[in-house]
Amino acid sequence: MPIFGTDASDQTGKFSCATATQRTLKDLRTKRKGQPVFVVGHRLERKGSEAAFEVFNDRLAVIRFEDDARLGYDPLELLLPTEIDEQGVAYFEIRPCRVCEQLFPLTAEECDAEEEPTTCPDCR
Repeated sequence: MPIFGTDASDQTGKFSCATATQRTLKDLRTKRKGQPVFVVGHRLERKGSEAAFEVFNDRLAVIRFEDDARLGYDPLELLLPTEIDEQGVAYFEIRPCRVCEQLFPLTAEECDAEEEPTTCPDCR
């Protein structure tokens, strides 16, 4: 049986962006239905796609793609957006780490900095 995230009805639509301590769906304390995510997971045909978090099913996050397909992913494979504009459009600034080659999202501050980080937070 799927378990919904901690989506309070008065909080719907308040989605999270990448921060220094929260860069993946797993990092979020409050996971709301509709949270935009960028997929870096195991299915090659879906890797690099944007989707929206739906529910948790056991240990997997079920996400919905634009074509209405729903698949389960490890929450570590789902990156948060860099920013979300006033119309609710999520923007992702994803970079590969020059040390470990894993993809990681930039925060809004990192994106606006004179020099973007070239390594992921784990390798810094």
